[in-house]
Amino acid sequence: LPLSHTSLLEQSRHEAILLDLEARKRSHDVVVPTLANEVAQALRRLQLPIRLFGENLADVRDRLRFSLAKMEILKERGGITATMEGDAMTIEEILQAQQDTPAEGEVAEQQQASQSQREETQYTHASAELIAARRIIAQYSFEKSRVRLSGEKRRRDAYQKICSLQQGAEGDNKEQSNNNNNNESNKATVMVTDTEDNNGNDNDNDVDINAYREQEAYCKELYNTLRNTSNGGGGVSLEGSQYGDGRPLSAITTTSKTTAATSNNHYDNLIATGGWSGSIKLWHGESLDLLCTVPMAHEDRIMGIDATTVNSNNDNNRIMLATSSIDLTAKLWKVTDADVAMIANDDDDDDNINNTETLQCHEIAHLKGHKARLCKVKWHPTGRYVGTTSFDHTWRLWDVETGTQLLLQDGHWKETYGIGMHGDGSLCSTTDFGGVVQVWDLRSGKSICNFLGHAKRVLCTEFSPNGFQLATAGDDGTLKVWDLRRRKQLCSVPAHSKLIPQLKFQDEYLTSCSFDGTGKVWSTRDWKNLATFRGHEGKVMGMDVLDRGVKGASRSFVTCGYDKTLKIW
Repeated sequence: LPLSHTSLLEQSRHEAILLDLEARKRSHDVVVPTLANEVAQALRRLQLPIRLFGENLADVRDRLRFSLAKMEILKERGGITATMEGDAMTIEEILQAQQDTPAEGEVAEQQQASQSQREETQYTHASAELIAARRIIAQYSFEKSRVRLSGEKRRRDAYQKICSLQQGAEGDNKEQSNNNNNNESNKATVMVTDTEDNNGNDNDNDVDINAYREQEAYCKELYNTLRNTSNGGGGVSLEGSQYGDGRPLSAITTTSKTTAATSNNHYDNLIATGGWSGSIKLWHGESLDLLCTVPMAHEDRIMGIDATTVNSNNDNNRIMLATSSIDLTAKLWKVTDADVAMIANDDDDDDNINNTETLQCHEIAHLKGHKARLCKVKWHPTGRYVGTTSFDHTWRLWDVETGTQLLLQDGHWKETYGIGMHGDGSLCSTTDFGGVVQVWDLRSGKSICNFLGHAKRVLCTEFSPNGFQLATAGDDGTLKVWDLRRRKQLCSVPAHSKLIPQLKFQDEYLTSCSFDGTGKVWSTRDWKNLATFRGHEGKVMGMDVLDRGVKGASRSFVTCGYDKTLKIW
């Protein structure tokens, strides 16, 4: 008697289960490629989905192994159709067939891939505005680098002079132990040598030596204060905390105390914050009083904020802000005094804090052009240009005066996130989600080097004030320092247990913050931890240094976090 329909279904299900078990056993011996594009080509040839919901690259490779093993079993049993026999082949044959006979509708994609594999660099003609900007940047960077290198040379010569003096003193001390009768004369000789002044180069050398010793003493005192090991105590403690917004604060920046006299000293020591609500707020650097609020500055979350001080004939020490958001735009803001009449006529009793706001932020440019969400924004040291990064795999340079795009630079194969500007204005560093750090020459537009070493996404990059070191950090929680002169990694520090969203260099130390709820200060001499801040309830999303105009102890650290607060340390 023929089997019933139910029995046939059960029999087919049983055979399918046995086939799956056998295929899973064989799949361990099947060799498949590791590159994502080759895996995708093989799946297209097999007419299988490239990626299912929730799969990562390892899951996709396992599914490819299982499919190939299953087809081999069916071919051995002779239970494979004619259309499937063309697909039941080894992975090498599948990839070769994919290259020789591409599937319908994929010709254009293969042509594009072949063009990208050509080892030739293509250039586009620069606009007249970009050429003029590069000339301005070049002139600025030449002067800045000359001053920096001259100071570095004087510092090195002073160090060598001190070493020679110390060696001479050690030799004199040895002679003193052999000849006690000449003890006093040897001491006098050392003192005269150390303070020699011939009204020529020796005078300049003595000035450099004194400056070098003052810097070393300042560095030692600073490190002792941060470590809380000095005789008078010290260390870093929480100085103030303020509820910043109704949603998490994602970005923070500060303005330094200016040396020139201004009519409005509240322009100094400003703290600017941006959050997920899309609003911008300005705070006093000492009292944390709210000075300005820009509600709904962006239509969506603010991802980056940066401030600069621009010296002009009309406005002395004008404060400028730049913000970037996931609404695909960036904006430039000018900080001015608030309208006194507007404050006097403010009758809003529900929000009395508005009566204390003494500053205003005026939008001066709306930067549009990116095709995906923006990430970070950075001012160029000249104050005339702004750089932005985006998920569209590009970073762009904008003219502040005209609000127009000067440069659209591709070169990243993943989403571009972090951006940093060299203190001389000559270089720009960008990072992406593929773990790549690119360094660009703004004067020529060329990529001069790239660094590979991070295991995951790189989220932030920062140039050292010394000009030849670059710090990067990201998802892997490590802090890496790169030597720009040798173009290789200088050191790698396991800084945090979770991702690091922001870094900041300042004099002799480097600050970092992390989603592990801490902020840390690192020595730039040996890259050891000097201090750790704990106080936020959750992720620390931004950190900066508040310079109050006096060297050393007058500097504070500011942080913002997922707990909607900003804190001063």
